[in-house]
Amino acid sequence: MQTISRMRRAAALFLLLAISAAPAPAPAAGRANPVAGYLLDPAAPPDAAINAYESGYRSYRQGLFDKAEDLFVEALRHEPNLIKAHYWLGKLYHEQGRLEDAIFHWEEVNRLNLLIKNRRIALSIQNNEYPAQSQILRVSQKAKEARDAFERGINLLDQGHWDGAEVEIREAVELYPGNHRYLLQLARILWDKGEYQASVKFYRDLLSKRDVSFENFREGIDRMLQKGMHYVAAPLVNDNKQRFASEPGMIEITSRFVTEKKHDVAAAGKLIKKLNGQVIIDLGLDEGLELSDEYSLAMRAFRAGEPLEDPDTGKRIGRAPDKLSADLLITKIYKNTSWALIRREYGTGVKAGDLIEFKKTFR
Repeated sequence: MQTISRMRRAAALFLLLAISAAPAPAPAAGRANPVAGYLLDPAAPPDAAINAYESGYRSYRQGLFDKAEDLFVEALRHEPNLIKAHYWLGKLYHEQGRLEDAIFHWEEVNRLNLLIKNRRIALSIQNNEYPAQSQILRVSQKAKEARDAFERGINLLDQGHWDGAEVEIREAVELYPGNHRYLLQLARILWDKGEYQASVKFYRDLLSKRDVSFENFREGIDRMLQKGMHYVAAPLVNDNKQRFASEPGMIEITSRFVTEKKHDVAAAGKLIKKLNGQVIIDLGLDEGLELSDEYSLAMRAFRAGEPLEDPDTGKRIGRAPDKLSADLLITKIYKNTSWALIRREYGTGVKAGDLIEFKKTFR
């Protein structure tokens, strides 16, 4: 097995050398290059791209999608013509609803496959296992259908047909859940209709995107706080503190979550019971969850860190880091409770009384 692994790695490195002279193409009109701006590192070891790709693939298989994305991008920074990294990054973006980004990377797969064919390199790889062309056609059609539904929704909105507009834009979001414009418009329509809990759900999905703008981020946080949904806003603010640190408005946002006296824990809910690989939590339809969250809403279970006190004054100054106990996936939602599947446990495992926070919605 080690010999085969070494042969595969050697073949991969040979292929990289064979096609490394090929120039990267300009992105299609209207489509940005998701990895543009990265420079090759001449000091990197020769197998840096392969190592980053393999680590990214392992992270993808483990469900660590943000880490996988970073590693696939790192692989392409070292070697822009690494087919496998383009394919799996495109697949990851497709699963996240980022359709245009997915198409870009699958088009790269097609370009590189054609290059290999024309140069008659590695006939065993010529018809490889990455079916990018068929997926480009399907995803392009899906993106077009989403765009058409969104435009129908905007036309209905201009005519004052709010319910019809909501139906069409919901369809656009379902087809293209990674499109910021679609998510934002749907969240605003629901807010204006007074359906605040449903609106916050789509704001949450938008703010969970790694490339959300600060303007949209602030709008979503403001509306969550208006309706007292600090438990939804808190993890989003915490996750984006560093990213928006240079934004003047971020200081004002984070100040709303400072609890100097009590150092309260921001949590969406609590775990009530653990049973046969699942848990029951005290969140349900009345707390803002929706039936569409079943098998799509991921959460974390954690235990609050111990209080920290100043050794000289005895004044409480904060808490030790929270201890993650499990990754959960909502599977059944009732009026005031929900069931969740235990996807992974950490440390001593999840227990009744652990706190719950939102993680990410899968589409």
